[in-house]
Amino acid sequence: MSAWRAVVVDGKEGAVRSFVARFSADQGTSPGTVIVGDDIGLDAGSIGEWLLDLIGRGHHVLLAPAHVADRLEHAIAEAQDETALRVERTHPVAGACFGLDLETFSREVAQAVQGILDAILDGLPAGVRVEDRREKEEESGEGHGVELYAPMHDYRFTLSARVTGPVDGVVQVRSRLADIEAVSLERLQLIEADRPA
Repeated sequence: MSAWRAVVVDGKEGAVRSFVARFSADQGTSPGTVIVGDDIGLDAGSIGEWLLDLIGRGHHVLLAPAHVADRLEHAIAEAQDETALRVERTHPVAGACFGLDLETFSREVAQAVQGILDAILDGLPAGVRVEDRREKEEESGEGHGVELYAPMHDYRFTLSARVTGPVDGVVQVRSRLADIEAVSLERLQLIEADRPA
């Protein structure tokens, strides 16, 4: 898995977002090279309980490849007086993962979503893999309907899986899956590297 780093920044959200946009333009990095944790459903507690405390006090998590994170930290430090931003801490990240679930009582929805999911999950970015994929299709044949609150359903399809791998690839897959209304995504978990930077 590629080396990434979580950069925990103290400052107002608007200032952080503005700085990231300016930094990316100045560095000529492609959009999404520096990722704001709030934009990807990051579970801040996946790095450690210490981060949950910092987030509660107005800190924000930025994710970037290690070589970009070094330049980002330096740029924040140089602009600290102008932006009122400060790097509180950095933490190496080895990868990311998230779980997904689908439950539907409609055969048509199941078939449509299954086709989209298969296309996404079969064409994964390099290093990204699907683990613990489970699918279950049940039919009662008793004709009770597909209404959400019906006491029994004729048909039920469930799918669950875990997507894991390099941060950028996992974020890309999560973004594609987020567009599917019937799919429920867990918060993004970071896989820690051995020790803090």
